[in-house]
Amino acid sequence: MFKMIVFDMDWTLTPSRWEMEPSMITLFKELLKKYKVWVISWWDFIQFQIQILNFIWDDEELLKNLYICPTCSTKMYIYKDKNWEKLYSYDFTDDEKNHIKEIFEKAINDLNLKPEKIYWELVEDRWTQVTYAVLWQQAPRELKSAYDPDFEKRKKIRDYIIDDLTWFDILIWWSTSIDVTRKWVDKAYGVQKLIETTWIEKNQIIFVWDAVFSGWNDFPPLEKLWITTKKVFNLQDTEEFIKELLK
Repeated sequence: MFKMIVFDMDWTLTPSRWEMEPSMITLFKELLKKYKVWVISWWDFIQFQIQILNFIWDDEELLKNLYICPTCSTKMYIYKDKNWEKLYSYDFTDDEKNHIKEIFEKAINDLNLKPEKIYWELVEDRWTQVTYAVLWQQAPRELKSAYDPDFEKRKKIRDYIIDDLTWFDILIWWSTSIDVTRKWVDKAYGVQKLIETTWIEKNQIIFVWDAVFSGWNDFPPLEKLWITTKKVFNLQDTEEFIKELLK
């Protein structure tokens, strides 16, 4: 029934900002023999290399079936002629990035939500995406998990900045982040570009996700395209689902 399997990356295919586990590597390679696979994340391309690509780089036939979308679909890469080719990248201008950063900083100060310890810059420039990453990717996992478990801090920030960033999409990510991208350039946009690139029909795609809620960056494909989805609760769930696909 399906020809394309779409995966979120963190907590769906890999631990957050961590390498793909050996059992998942084996299954992922087998999946690429049978299906086209699209992986999307809020991370930039280098993090895909660290978490996934370094473990499957040696098989070009598999790589031809893999599509990579960093920073919530604001970029797309395909493997072609022994290299990763960028199909598009919707970079912000310097003025746009500076404006977004200023709005974030004002919200953090006015709402008194600046953390006691900062591991990196609070607002990170990812070229096509500006991310408020309060404890950044290198902070201890236990601190990130405890920072805003009910999302209330980030909801306050999002509500505070939304009127000043009308021409942008503002989406909450799992542990400590808020992503700002160009309006409509979200994961639903990425799926639509994927359809145009591969000629695979929407009803032949399934999106595997771990957290789809309104206002989150995984929500647009469901909200806008009504794409078929599969909810997983952890990496083991994903492995079991892949095993079912491979039967």
